[in-house]
Amino acid sequence: MIALLSDHVLNNFIGSRKIMQAQLEHLLTMGALPNVTVQVVPNEEGVPAGQGGSFVLATMKDRSEVAYLETAVRGITTDEPRDIVGLARTLDVLRGSALPTSMSRNVIRSILEERWT
Repeated sequence: MIALLSDHVLNNFIGSRKIMQAQLEHLLTMGALPNVTVQVVPNEEGVPAGQGGSFVLATMKDRSEVAYLETAVRGITTDEPRDIVGLARTLDVLRGSALPTSMSRNVIRSILEERWT
């Protein structure tokens, strides 16, 4: 599993300091698992691709692909080829902009220590 996170979510106050601390600690714990990659996408050059909302791309056992998108109204599931291609392009742009895993862990740890503990 690969999780790409905008650097904004690491600083965006939700709930309480304790909740934020627990969330970032959980990201570090999950990112240490061998089958999980957590990468931070910095927003240094304006609005990064993917700002339209969160989405998941999944490849099924039969190798077909499906996507799940979060909207303000509801979640949407699609297997439309045009949708999958567009989201795959967005994912490629985000992965290209993402910090390497070790740098992402350092950013998460730094924000956790400096802001939430």
